[in-house]
Amino acid sequence: MTTVSATAAARALIGQLKVEHGPLSLHVSGSYGVTVTCLKARELSIGARDVAMGMIDEVPLYLMTSEVDYWQGSAIILDVVSGPGPGFSLEGPHGVHFTLRKRADPRKRVWDAEAVLAAGAPPSISQSPKEPNR
Repeated sequence: MTTVSATAAARALIGQLKVEHGPLSLHVSGSYGVTVTCLKARELSIGARDVAMGMIDEVPLYLMTSEVDYWQGSAIILDVVSGPGPGFSLEGPHGVHFTLRKRADPRKRVWDAEAVLAAGAPPSISQSPKEPNR
């Protein structure tokens, strides 16, 4: 089951944006949820390829259907980070942008990037793992 939540920073920003702009909607598009756009609810045009994934403080979060499989079975966590985001997203003038974090389903296999990097480069084609360096 996919769940939707938000960090305290994201909830605070949503609260501030609701005061400034009224009802909001969040939309995730792009490759693997890289773009989170926050718009006034009346300005977001929901289409046949948009799926409502949940609510964060009465703000709906929509994913494009192309993103649903990637996020399926995970905890989607809305967060906020410094720097520019999508040009027309409401949080942009505040010098921050929304981003998504993913907590994988513990039943799924998870790769430990640090362990992979610590193992070093794989052997080259000219050097099998059993042969010493020359």
